[in-house]
Amino acid sequence: MNAQARLGAFVLIALIVLTILSSRIGRFQWLEQQGTMIETVLQDAAGIAVQSPVLMAGVKVGVVHAIDLENHQALVHMLILPAIKLPASTKAHIAGGGLVGEKYITLSATVGDKQLLTNKRIPSERQASLETLLNDASSVTDELHSITSKANHITDVIGDILDENKENIRNASQGLGDTGKELSDLLKKHRKDLDQLLKNLPDAAKSGEDFFTESNLAMKDFRELIIDNRENLYRMLFELRKTSENLEAFSDDIRRNPWKLMSEKPEIKASRRAKQDKMEEMLLTTGQGVGSAH
Repeated sequence: MNAQARLGAFVLIALIVLTILSSRIGRFQWLEQQGTMIETVLQDAAGIAVQSPVLMAGVKVGVVHAIDLENHQALVHMLILPAIKLPASTKAHIAGGGLVGEKYITLSATVGDKQLLTNKRIPSERQASLETLLNDASSVTDELHSITSKANHITDVIGDILDENKENIRNASQGLGDTGKELSDLLKKHRKDLDQLLKNLPDAAKSGEDFFTESNLAMKDFRELIIDNRENLYRMLFELRKTSENLEAFSDDIRRNPWKLMSEKPEIKASRRAKQDKMEEMLLTTGQGVGSAH
């Protein structure tokens, strides 16, 4: 082989190696991949690109097929190998590894889950990373600084209020002291009366208890009296009602025919409830209705 042929072969081999390396670095695929397409929504997909590996338990099960934007979040489409059957509890999150911090998507599922995944979209979970921890720590530090600033401002305001009202506070404290002294003198002055009142409290309590006991007995006797004279009360109410109805009928007749008072005795027309009143009257007097009287 001459020098030109060797040079041409070397260049051809170099081009093939460069092409393979470029496809590896750029994750370029020559042939269209086959498998199951699933998707997940991530709050931040920084470091994830097309053809980024998708791992499960450290084993590559697919690649990132595409990344879109949905509701200000990253919608990641993943192509899973045809032989892989994902459980229904599968979740996705971003992980990182390697010396250069290469990021990839890792899938996890509940141990023992035998139900297969049927949904196209799987949930995502946020994994704690050094960057996330640093951001959270910075956020907490900022919040603590803000709270400290507000607390210092409140302390300064309270100090200013105390300085402005120092005289009023001193006068109020002095007034409270005088009030306490007056209250103490008043208690000392009426100590004998208070002692006598405390001494008479048991007797007063006993008298109140006796009063309520006698009241209960009186109410019991009154209730029994009402029960024993229930029929008489019903009879009296019946008579009062009849009298009221007769007076109403008489008054109505006089109002319509006032000249009857000078010529003849006013006629009181029977009420529509005459039959019912008759039955009630017989029931109250004999304990039997009109139908049982025959």
